[in-house]
Amino acid sequence: MNGNTDNFDIHLRIHHAAALAQLSPQVQAQLAQRRNAALRGSGIAKSGHRLRLAAAAFASVCALAVGVQFFPQSQPALSPAVTASVAITTQATTASATARGNAALEEDPDFYAWLGASETRQLAME
Repeated sequence: MNGNTDNFDIHLRIHHAAALAQLSPQVQAQLAQRRNAALRGSGIAKSGHRLRLAAAAFASVCALAVGVQFFPQSQPALSPAVTASVAITTQATTASATARGNAALEEDPDFYAWLGASETRQLAME
């Protein structure tokens, strides 16, 4: 297996040398400059990062602006009497709605018949 790897490496180096021989000296010089700039960590690559950073910052600001739209607005303070009456009304409404909802399910035999149907099991399996 090691012989196959060495053979592959030799063929790859031959093809690479042939490809380099077909390049003009100007292109080879540009490639060398870009390789050196990349190894130094300076040059063209940093300007692209600035643009990406600016785009990410803009997207964050836009997301924040949209999020603030959904943030609840502050309400003026209510008097204690109004607050108490609102709490009592809310509790009574919630209790009656819960009682009506439970009674509706207990009195509706079609609901339970639907749950026991064979088509329901097939739908649940899909």
